[in-house]
Amino acid sequence: MKRLTIKDIAKEAGVSVGLVSMVLNGREGVNSNTANRVLDVVKRLNYTPNKSASALRIGHKNTIGVITPDISNHYFSEISRHIENIAYSHGYTVLFGSSDDDPEKIGRLIETFNSDGVKGILLSPCDDCEPEIERALSLGMSIVLMNRDLNGLETVGRVILDNDKAIAMAIDHLLDNGYRHIEVISNEIKISTLRTREQAYLREMKQRGMEDIARITYVKGNDKDDIDAAVRAAYQRGADALIVPRGYLTLHVSNAIRRVGLSIPGDIALVGFDGGDTYRIMTPVITQMYQNNRETAYDAYTMLCEMMFSNVPGTRIEIEPRIEVGGSTVPDGPLI
Repeated sequence: MKRLTIKDIAKEAGVSVGLVSMVLNGREGVNSNTANRVLDVVKRLNYTPNKSASALRIGHKNTIGVITPDISNHYFSEISRHIENIAYSHGYTVLFGSSDDDPEKIGRLIETFNSDGVKGILLSPCDDCEPEIERALSLGMSIVLMNRDLNGLETVGRVILDNDKAIAMAIDHLLDNGYRHIEVISNEIKISTLRTREQAYLREMKQRGMEDIARITYVKGNDKDDIDAAVRAAYQRGADALIVPRGYLTLHVSNAIRRVGLSIPGDIALVGFDGGDTYRIMTPVITQMYQNNRETAYDAYTMLCEMMFSNVPGTRIEIEPRIEVGGSTVPDGPLI
């Protein structure tokens, strides 16, 4: 297949090559509607600028780094695989590292990548790792945050699920199916995604006049006794549905519901996040809020390339959430 060029993008968008170049390089003076039309074509045609010559000229290697909390986690392994495939199709190699949500380990991985000539990193950060990211920026690296966010760090890019909308969709789905007492079970750990989803839950419950029954129960990791107690207490308070904002924790909550003698969804309905196939092989299948991981990977990779080679700050992209309905909220519910 013929490799797409900037001329192809210009022809498809009905603009000049020079104007496409201005849009891709983030230069001012382009009408916003025209710029958006060009960017829509770029995304639709899966176009990434060929920067090999520029890379050689400024000393960049055709290698990027990816740092996730745990490469064995199904969500991060899937998105990493998509990044690798997209990068490979554009002549790039990817170096991977797992941080275990340890700022010191993130710092060491950044130093290792830097010593190997890597100038761009896709990173799912943990709390308190801002100094390590600032260090990477000072080394001339471009950084795009995926899935998780951090305050400040104005020049980094961000590709994040629209968690506010995801929570609103989950609550609406439960209400539409007759559930009226919705609680959350979460982990008390420093992950921005959990805090964002928890705050969105409280805000959405208040907007619906349900703040009096809104409750978040925190459990210790995957401790069975703690989770069992949380489920039992929620049911005794009258909860008929649970939202769990963390993938693997949802599986443990599902098991806990059975251990305490309750049924899903007869006694308690259950909604989780980003469970992938692990939710689909459960009985019943667990309803999940999820994002298109390939879209996330493509947007993050494309943004990183533009940041590295056009020397521009990152932007923020919020991925549209989706819902996959299973029997945990609708008896015998089909996947959609």
